[in-house]
Amino acid sequence: MKKSGFLQVYVIVMVIATLAGGYLVWSSKSKYENSKEAFDSAKSEVKALKSSEIYPSPTHLKEKEKKVSEYVEAVTQLKAKVLEGQIPLKDAFTEQNFRKLMEEESAAIVAMAEKEKLVLPEEFAFGMEAYNKGKQVQQGALSRLEWELNAIKRFVNIAAISGVDSIDDFSRDEFKLENEIAKKDEEEENLSSSNRRGGRSSSRGRSSSRGRSNNTPVNANPMKAAGKVMETYRFTSEITASYEALTALLNGIAADKNYFLWLRKIRIENEKQTSPREGEFQGGEKVEGALADQEGNVPTIDAQVLFGDEKMKARLFIDAVRFTEALESKVTTGTKNES
Repeated sequence: MKKSGFLQVYVIVMVIATLAGGYLVWSSKSKYENSKEAFDSAKSEVKALKSSEIYPSPTHLKEKEKKVSEYVEAVTQLKAKVLEGQIPLKDAFTEQNFRKLMEEESAAIVAMAEKEKLVLPEEFAFGMEAYNKGKQVQQGALSRLEWELNAIKRFVNIAAISGVDSIDDFSRDEFKLENEIAKKDEEEENLSSSNRRGGRSSSRGRSSSRGRSNNTPVNANPMKAAGKVMETYRFTSEITASYEALTALLNGIAADKNYFLWLRKIRIENEKQTSPREGEFQGGEKVEGALADQEGNVPTIDAQVLFGDEKMKARLFIDAVRFTEALESKVTTGTKNES
């Protein structure tokens, strides 16, 4: 009876285990088939998408139009903000006006510098000294020359207010319109001279031209495209100033509201390149403004400051940036066309 009872229990357990195992196998197989079916379906969909042509959905088109509108609005606001304080060009400016302005502003800037104890280069004329020496003024450059002169004047005023000791050197790069007509005349003269020379010289010129590499870029200037939205007028200035004055100058340049003065590069070095040697400092001088003690002794200078009291030489390369009035309409129109 005991063996019969054990056998019955064993059989029941085996039947239950078999049924459970069968259910698990069936369930796993069903999940596998469902997963395989979903994978095959996704694979077919991906294949179909890859082989079909790309087209925008109505939802994506609406989203793109919204983003484009937001971009156009942001650009328009930025352009309005940029042009808000910009000094406009004086289209009716004449050569007589320019030369009179040069004379008056040169005298005024010297008087201001003397008042603020700012030392300027001898015969300072905003980097436009060539026009005081007989350089011809091109009609198309007059309004921009007047604008650049005022931008440079603003820089000198900021330097004076900041406590700069001296502007030791100053120069500016002439812009294209200043020499456009002169260059055109020179090119025409060279062309006519070349035509008179004859065949041998011409053939040498052609062979030289053929020898150049076509892979060499004509203009590798990364700022070339920037000409569509702004004009830059480069000037370079070397100054002597304390650390505090130089810091104030840089802050003043960055914060000016009427002229966008773009500091492209700056080189700084100590005015004195060698440290003081032992025994050079004598001391003994009375401290300026110090009061005497009860015995009548006035404090004297008995040490030399090595850090924080030295002057610095700084060479600044600055672009005075003038944004073009056509920027807003060009950007807006171009962006709408893209949508």
